[in-house]
Amino acid sequence: MEEIYEKILWEGYGLHFKHGTRTRTGLVCRTDMGIRELKKPRGSMDSLRLAFGVKEQLRKNGFCNISRSYRALDGEPFYRYDGVLYLLEDVMPQDALEEDGAAAFIRGADTLGQMHKAAKGLKSDSARWEKDRLPKLYAKRRSELAKVRRRNDKRGSYDAIDLLLLQYYDQYMAQAAEAEELLEKGGYGEAVEKAAREGGFCHNAYKGEALRLDEKGCIYVGNFDKCTTELPLADLAAYLRRYLKKTDGAEAGIHGMLESYGKHCPLSEKDLILLQGMLVYPEKFLRLVNEYYNRRRACVSPAMQERLATAAREERNGVKLKNIVSGGC
Repeated sequence: MEEIYEKILWEGYGLHFKHGTRTRTGLVCRTDMGIRELKKPRGSMDSLRLAFGVKEQLRKNGFCNISRSYRALDGEPFYRYDGVLYLLEDVMPQDALEEDGAAAFIRGADTLGQMHKAAKGLKSDSARWEKDRLPKLYAKRRSELAKVRRRNDKRGSYDAIDLLLLQYYDQYMAQAAEAEELLEKGGYGEAVEKAAREGGFCHNAYKGEALRLDEKGCIYVGNFDKCTTELPLADLAAYLRRYLKKTDGAEAGIHGMLESYGKHCPLSEKDLILLQGMLVYPEKFLRLVNEYYNRRRACVSPAMQERLATAAREERNGVKLKNIVSGGC
């Protein structure tokens, strides 16, 4: 296996491979130019190009707590070998930020705000930005849910997952509709135009493994592989959900996260309304429903049944968060 990495480093980056150590994220390589990490990214080529530009802009604006990425010899921010993409980056600190309480999440929200602020001035392809992406997605998922319900009722028999969907159908249809209304009320399209004009991005994986601590306790951010041109508020919404999932969900922690983030990226009344829409939308449950019913299935998957049941329990957090945030409007 080391022969492949040696070939990738030399042909892709012009580096001589000496030896390497496997990690959870890839291979830490000692080369003639120092230590680098070679890993397989999870994003598409377009998202990796965007991520490279994001990192450059963040560093330009003083946010340097990120791993430096290196261009391949062909100029791309990745190297393609035998149909597989590889990234070459500096090694991140190894200690993860423990998600063990409100204080850690408040620190994380502060770093998130700093990162989003430092993206100002980012230039990205304007065609990437869709003024109605989330409203269209929410409406599409609601339509799909109604179609599945009609199909199940017409069939006249229900399996365990059909019954689970039936149990939450009215509630999640109402939440999805409310989410659409909140996005419209908060001026989603105008907010997207502003983010595209000023420079913005969505990290899409700001959690757990992506957040590391150096020897001084400073938070480093990694895992930019799935960056997209979406409202940065989507990162904040996902991180708030993460807080309720990983802690006791004390309300003071939520207010602390909003305050810490807002110090760097002030949250307007419309921003808070958009945030509510993103929080109340039952994203995980509807995504899993779409995934399940669009696959050919010979029998009910117990694993999918458990995933849907877990998602349904977690969706209660979205309603709780929406109600707390609405109190700050």
